[in-house]
Amino acid sequence: MNRDEARELVDAYVSRMRDRAGVELVVLEELTIERGFGWVFFYSSKQYVETGDPAFAIGGNAPLIVDRGTGELHVTGSAYPVEHYIAEYEARLRTP
Repeated sequence: MNRDEARELVDAYVSRMRDRAGVELVVLEELTIERGFGWVFFYSSKQYVETGDPAFAIGGNAPLIVDRGTGELHVTGSAYPVEHYIAEYEARLRTP
């Protein structure tokens, strides 16, 4: 799987979340993290991105990991910094 294919998975997920939330959501491409296992994508409300106004921030928009080997999308969490979830995912990959 390449980055464009991973982004398509993320776009589909964000589209489903947009339908549920009733607000326009955008992927924050410039924040994408690439690792050996794949990518970590971020998204937020379009209004928050455009204005920076916390009134338009959304909760629960956890970073999304896409595994380049399996093509699976994994929703992380929002209670800890993203590095925590990356480390957890990498540890799971090392566990037989």
